[in-house]
Amino acid sequence: MSLFAENMFARKICAILSGALVPFAFAPYNLYILSFISLSILFYIWSKAESKRETFILGYLFGLAMFGIGVNWLHISINLFGGMNIIGAFFFTFIFIAYISFYPAICGYLAKRFFNNYFILAVPAFWLLTEWCRGWVITGFPWLNIGTSQTDSLLSSFAPLIGDYGLSLAVCLIAISITTLFTGSLKQRLVSGSMVVFIATSSFILTDFNWTQENGKELSVTLVQGAIPQKIKWKSEFRERTYEIYSGLSEPYWSSDLIIWPETAIPSYYHRADDFINRIKPQRQNSDTLFMSGIVNKDLSTNKYFNSILLIGADNKHQFYNKHHLVPFGEYLPFKSLLSEILRFLRIPMSDFSSGDITQKTLKTDKAIFGMNICYEDAYGTEVRQSLPDANILVNVSNDAWFGDSMAPHQHLQMARMRALENGRYLLRSTNTGISAVIDNKGKIISRSPQFEPHALHATAKLFEGATPYSRYGNYPVLIFSFLLLLLSYLLQRKTQS
Repeated sequence: MSLFAENMFARKICAILSGALVPFAFAPYNLYILSFISLSILFYIWSKAESKRETFILGYLFGLAMFGIGVNWLHISINLFGGMNIIGAFFFTFIFIAYISFYPAICGYLAKRFFNNYFILAVPAFWLLTEWCRGWVITGFPWLNIGTSQTDSLLSSFAPLIGDYGLSLAVCLIAISITTLFTGSLKQRLVSGSMVVFIATSSFILTDFNWTQENGKELSVTLVQGAIPQKIKWKSEFRERTYEIYSGLSEPYWSSDLIIWPETAIPSYYHRADDFINRIKPQRQNSDTLFMSGIVNKDLSTNKYFNSILLIGADNKHQFYNKHHLVPFGEYLPFKSLLSEILRFLRIPMSDFSSGDITQKTLKTDKAIFGMNICYEDAYGTEVRQSLPDANILVNVSNDAWFGDSMAPHQHLQMARMRALENGRYLLRSTNTGISAVIDNKGKIISRSPQFEPHALHATAKLFEGATPYSRYGNYPVLIFSFLLLLLSYLLQRKTQS
């Protein structure tokens, strides 16, 4: 231990190694205990840092390792599907990673700068607040939130109460307690040990608690995964083959209550997709199956187009959910007047979508009320919860083909599990290349598809009613608690200095 107190180089190496552990706490590895270990190491070396500048550097190195391993898959979509050479793809991925690595660095700097004497109180609050800011600044990137790593741990029972950011705070409180158990005074050790016991006991008590209730209805659902390679998805000569794949996979399941095709499964504008939609209608004629599919929906009056979900219901009535939270650079170009010329070589298809109506969060039918989200909208707990308590089941359509055979599809599925757990609802996740899944109200996977294979996933999903505390109040309670921790740290610091 004294090595870290005396050797700045050793502290830097430790920051990098502890940051490199974090991605393995998440899917597909699911070694969630690494979240506690890595943060305990980081908090310890922060406490031994000789200045706030060094704390910032250590946090930045931690972030570079964490995100450098955890989200390096971004280069795949930029290179293979964005038309940029591999060097350029790695460069832009590095720039993005360099940006998001500032957040853990700022956390350490602020705790050291303002609350050095009460670091153990301030750092969990600052971690939560900087992670929360990362989830909305410049549209946000809530990937690898520490709390999401806990979907299979005992702490997951807190998710319906305080959400994934609340779980992040719980992980930080345990991590700082572990650090204090090894380095603190007797009084600090007693408080820290009590904190760990309290959190563990509370999470155990909450394990079997049900915040929402079944409404007595079930849906027979079929999620169709076409596994269409991204490189040929939008080629006109492959349209007929695309229809045959999806139609063939769906054929045995038109007795289901619901069939879902994934994001942009119909590779066409809605107003030009009669060759798909008109051929689907006869298959529905002898059933009352609800049909959903991702499609591009163009508003002919404004020439705006949307990344949408089409729902064909009773009497062939068509409803749409238009995606609101768009992917920067992937679905639209931010600061277009400034960047369009500089980035014109980023030839990403469909890169000028418009945002849908933020107030529309559900599609209503006589069978169920569906809480809708498209692609990485399910990474945002605050947005998904807005469909509650009206929605009695959640639906996500996605296309993770953009990220190849990387960690990204597994991480994305884990975030979907967290949304189901937070809101006490089943979540149906239909994807192009996997991983499609039916997730229950406890965040457990009922059934899942293989990756990169055409597959029809058939299962039964239960409908729920009511609302969890997180569905009702979102992140407000945990944010207020974090500010109260900082206020307590400030009062104690001031008392010590007087």
